[in-house]
Amino acid sequence: MYYLRFVLKISVKSEQENTIYYEFESDDEQLTIHVPEPLTYSNATHFRVLFDIIDDMKSFKVLILDFSKQKEFDTYLIVFRNSLAQFCLERNIDFRIEHSNDDIESVISLMQTTPTLAVENLQDKSQIYLYFQQVGSIVIKVFQDVYNFISFFGELIQKLLKLIIRPLSIRWQDMPLHFTQSGVMALPITIMIVFLLGLITGYQGALQLKQFGADMFIANLVGISLSRELSPLMVAILVAGRSGSAFAAELGTMKVSEEIDALTTMGFDKFEFLVLPRVLSVTLAMPFLVIICNVVGIAGGLVAAITTLDITTAGYIGRLEMALSLWDIGTGLIKSLVFGFLIAALGCYKGINVKGGADAVGRYTTSSVVAGVFLIILSDAIFTFIFQSIGI
Repeated sequence: MYYLRFVLKISVKSEQENTIYYEFESDDEQLTIHVPEPLTYSNATHFRVLFDIIDDMKSFKVLILDFSKQKEFDTYLIVFRNSLAQFCLERNIDFRIEHSNDDIESVISLMQTTPTLAVENLQDKSQIYLYFQQVGSIVIKVFQDVYNFISFFGELIQKLLKLIIRPLSIRWQDMPLHFTQSGVMALPITIMIVFLLGLITGYQGALQLKQFGADMFIANLVGISLSRELSPLMVAILVAGRSGSAFAAELGTMKVSEEIDALTTMGFDKFEFLVLPRVLSVTLAMPFLVIICNVVGIAGGLVAAITTLDITTAGYIGRLEMALSLWDIGTGLIKSLVFGFLIAALGCYKGINVKGGADAVGRYTTSSVVAGVFLIILSDAIFTFIFQSIGI
């Protein structure tokens, strides 16, 4: 049998001269390639030349890639191996690997793993089918999200009940900071919005009441509508946009940067350390915001009544005392407590469950605001039915 051995040397001027990147051993029907140099992306330029060289060798029917001299590699080894396999497949050449070690085999098996799930051929599906399939996927995700939130909500209630036995289990020192950011810092925008809301309600109501000579009932309209519905609702929506989104962004960033995982590893409970201080701060701040906004909104209605109707300040306040009861104020405060609890809980839930990178933080923050406003409206509707059924 005729046996030929030859060595191809390639010089690299920038690093060293006469570096041997591969060696050939060839007989009549078999070509063996040895790779002494590291199979890394930094050397990829030199290994690409190999395909042009072996393409000119038409006589061999078996190509063997020998890894006996290979000591250092990265994921380029997979690219190199797959390229040689594809080269042999296209030319009907038998491709083999010899003298591979455990490290090389583990990398090849890992990178060559293919998904076991079959990919559905969507080209044969109609647009109607694809539309309903997309809608179904969205519905499934929504129900999964609702289920996860209920689980989170139950665990949150459990941690709150635990405070009765162990009141020092949470970080009370964080409460003033969160109370200031969620309550005190929210006063300017809530006061301005509710004042304008009271002013608008007063003007719109005055136009209708004036037609029937019921000018004095402007106090009833403004006082009851603001204290029972408008003030708690608007304050909750504003706090959802401020505090709910802030909680989602803060905790989401901590989740992405693995700070929450680090706290859990160190033995800290994420509910007691991160969630409970925020939830309690917003829940306690909401009634104070609503009380202040009630006064400001009624003042806005007073401005509208004085400038539009033939009514005095004393008459407006006197009628307000007759029309407005403690139940009207109390129902608004009860709503504000529930609204604040839901806003903070949802914001923390969205933040803790962020999955992905920095872009996911933005998506979950937006989702926390949208879902928070929806929960506020839904719970307000439930409260309306409950209060109506018990006659409040």
